[in-house]
Amino acid sequence: MTPRVFYSGAALAQNKAKLDAIGKKYFREIKQAETLTNVPGALILSVIFTESAGNPSVVSYVGAAGLMQVMPQTANDVIYFENKSGRLTAGELAILKKYLGTRINGPLKQKYLSHKIKENNYSGNVVVKADMLKPEFNILIGAMYLGLLIDQHREATGLRLDKALLRYAQGYFFKPAQGNVEQVLDHVKGKSTEAYSYVLKVLGKNGLLETQSTLV
Repeated sequence: MTPRVFYSGAALAQNKAKLDAIGKKYFREIKQAETLTNVPGALILSVIFTESAGNPSVVSYVGAAGLMQVMPQTANDVIYFENKSGRLTAGELAILKKYLGTRINGPLKQKYLSHKIKENNYSGNVVVKADMLKPEFNILIGAMYLGLLIDQHREATGLRLDKALLRYAQGYFFKPAQGNVEQVLDHVKGKSTEAYSYVLKVLGKNGLLETQSTLV
């Protein structure tokens, strides 16, 4: 957490109402993803709020789609990494197969990240935009992605959720600066106002995690 502020006190009531509405609509999908990935439901809900405001049909100009705004290529890589790291559970796999069918064999069997598939003549089927517009699939993929990043930022001083969120927002290969939370935020503020604001929306004072702690 950080004492820095994105949302003013005046925004709290509206944010509470929106979080509550999204949480109720997608309670089953969020709870399922939380159970399967061990990523807190409050964090999953915060990312949904920040990325799409709960609209499952949103597609960005770069192709990020759905509630958690994940690009199909990124989703493919998330499955690849989840499997390669030994994190892929039977429960996750069952849901992935539910939506992808035999296409799941693409990311499970590939030897390279999807951006290298073409240059390595890999011909397997991969995740497509239509898949990302399915709330259950989208939320699971987003939670798997967060889980991978969280695992990579369990540092000696504790979990660095600020770094995990920056990489979720900026891309898997984004490298956060060294230092404590405030130093990392100072650095990213000079590079990307959007990324800086992203972290404050979730972790800042009056942020989405703090707001959820007051939901009744």
